[in-house]
Amino acid sequence: MKRHKGRQPPASPDEWLNHARSDLNLARIGKGRDDILPEQVCFHAQQAVEKALKAVLLFNKIDFPLTHDLQELADILEASNIFLPPHIDEVGILTPYAVETRYPGFWGEITEKEVDEAVVLAGKVLQWASDHITHK
Repeated sequence: MKRHKGRQPPASPDEWLNHARSDLNLARIGKGRDDILPEQVCFHAQQAVEKALKAVLLFNKIDFPLTHDLQELADILEASNIFLPPHIDEVGILTPYAVETRYPGFWGEITEKEVDEAVVLAGKVLQWASDHITHK
């Protein structure tokens, strides 16, 4: 893939949400399929949450580091008086799916229940982020 000279990564909250929705859709499509690894489903669930949180940070003009650590992003939101609702405040549990699951040799088996929980949590976070951005 050629990178266009001078092209910047998506900078608007709407673009970040669009990418988050795409990741969530990929996770949902892959869930329960024998030809899709559960690790990859969880990776896309994590990516959906990461991009949704970064969309909220961008919307609120809050700087954030280039990180996959979802708890760190949630802590930055909290420090800025933006609190995740209790039903989604444990986003940090998805952080290991950002890197450790992307390559062969992952340290453990991911259960069907963990896959379901990751996809459901990603959906809730994305809904919260979308609501936050459209209602402000």
